Order: sequence, then C-alpha cells, then structure tokens
Amino acid sequence: MEATKWIPLANIEDDYKIWAGTKVRLFNVGLNVKGEIADYYDYLVSYIYANDDYLQLTNLSEGEAGNIICVIKKDKPNHYALGKTLKDMMGIENAFVLME
Repeated sequence: MEATKWIPLANIEDDYKIWAGTKVRLFNVGLNVKGEIADYYDYLVSYIYANDDYLQLTNLSEGEAGNIICVIKKDKPNHYALGKTLKDMMGIENAFVLME
C-alpha cells in the first residue's frame, strides 16, 4: 500500500484536476472555536446540492466541521476544478493537497 503524501499547493500544476473527494490541509490556522491552538484544518472538496457550477471546500476538523472556506468554479463541462482555481481561492501559503 502506497503512503499518502501532502503536496504544497504551490507545487500543484495549474491544469491539475481537483475532483470532489480531494482533501486540502491549511496549516497555521491559529485558534479553533473552542479557544484551543489548532495547527491545521482539513477540508474536503465536495459537490454543492443543486449547483452544477461550483465545488465547495468543507472543514472536517473538530470544532469547525461543516464550515465552508470557499467555493471553486468547475472547469465546465467537466466535473472537476483546476489547480489554478484552487490556488486563486485558497492562496498558496500554508496550503497542501493530499495525493493518494
């Protein structure tokens, strides 16, 4: 079984396909809603009900789960977004993409 690998968002090609189910990690996030230090938040790229134009990044981390950090426009007519779109919305500092 191959190990998972977090790749800096800055190293992702602009034409890389970002599919629903992709995980994104944002480091150095400060405090969570409980007032505890949070080193990172994990986000899941997912579909938006009744919206065929965008994908959303939903927080999976304890205390923040369900919060949406941003939406990214799909590369229509495809069902994925491009790396460039994710970089534009998230910024490249402290953001990583999980390669599985």
